[in-house]
Amino acid sequence: MSGLGGLPDFALWDRALQQRGQNLPCLVVDRQRFVANLALARSRAQLGTGLRVVAKSLASLPLLDLAIEQLGALGVMTFSAAMVQDLLQHRPELEQLMGKPLPVGAAAQVLAGQEKAPEQVIWLIDTARRAQQYAELAIARGVQLRVAIELDVGLHRGGVELAELAALVAEIQRMPGLNIEGVMGYEPHLAKLPTLLRKSAKAAVERALHAAADLMKQLGVCGSGGEAPLVNTGGSLSFDSYGPAQGVSEVSLGSVLVKPQDFLIPATRAFLPAMFIATPILKYRANNPLPGLEALSPLLSWRRRANLAIYGGYWKAKPVHPLGYGNSGVFGRSSNQEVWSGPQLEPSPVDHFAFLHPSQSEAVIPEFGALLVLSEGQITETWPALSHLH
Repeated sequence: MSGLGGLPDFALWDRALQQRGQNLPCLVVDRQRFVANLALARSRAQLGTGLRVVAKSLASLPLLDLAIEQLGALGVMTFSAAMVQDLLQHRPELEQLMGKPLPVGAAAQVLAGQEKAPEQVIWLIDTARRAQQYAELAIARGVQLRVAIELDVGLHRGGVELAELAALVAEIQRMPGLNIEGVMGYEPHLAKLPTLLRKSAKAAVERALHAAADLMKQLGVCGSGGEAPLVNTGGSLSFDSYGPAQGVSEVSLGSVLVKPQDFLIPATRAFLPAMFIATPILKYRANNPLPGLEALSPLLSWRRRANLAIYGGYWKAKPVHPLGYGNSGVFGRSSNQEVWSGPQLEPSPVDHFAFLHPSQSEAVIPEFGALLVLSEGQITETWPALSHLH
């Protein structure tokens, strides 16, 4: 169970769904696996480093609550106005660090509807122009806004270069309405670089983060409550690589806690996949002729495979059960009645469930709108999803 796949007992999951009377596609999370992943993540985090949960990856309040509680997390990282508002409404005490800069109009909508926003949200600033826009918004609303600077540590998707950081910090410090608290430097490119490039790139990231932390202190930047400046980095693939030695005050993580398909790499080997799509199997044919080539079927029998049709399809997910089945190359993809091909099965799997492993959690949770919670072999709860991430 601890390999890169670590798949659960789908026969047990099938029985649990049958007992519940489930008859539509659904998203299932295994509570025991999720809690085990939380314990592992907490044990791997470096001493003295705060943890922040990425809300878009665990976009359900009960799921987030459990993660925050078990990890002792500082708060969450959010990426959309809708989710910021959802969390401010339902968890007003929760601190939110934005994971991307929002258009100032979106920030204005949040501030207009949520009085706790100035206190609980740290907005992300990537340019002097955006800083000025947020300063004008703060003055217009008569509030002080907490902000952090997006630092480009090598991803080059935007943000401020280290050489430009001091000037932008000084500029923000002169702007009424803004309180700068630190930086956020995301580095997902490291995991995707070839081995020959990764070592030097990682060293460059660490130098940039450490230099930013030192600069913040020299310029008198403080985190909330007068603490050391905020220096946030990391992600599900690297959260355990950073700590005080690199000048990092906190790291973010999310997806690895349910381990979708995109995270099946050696670095996450000990984590367990905890979330799967389940969907009823509608049809099964052990010997299916090729459409339009029925007369040649006897000659093509050597290449024939069994087919099954599922309820729905075209999700961001990979078929994992029944074992050996995958998307049909003959029928192609379908969001209505997708066909899989694989080995012959006995007995027929019709009226049982097929399972898919999502490629990412942030796409499928809003799509399904809820999670069915599997605990000790039973579906025990339904956890609603947070607002869509757009």
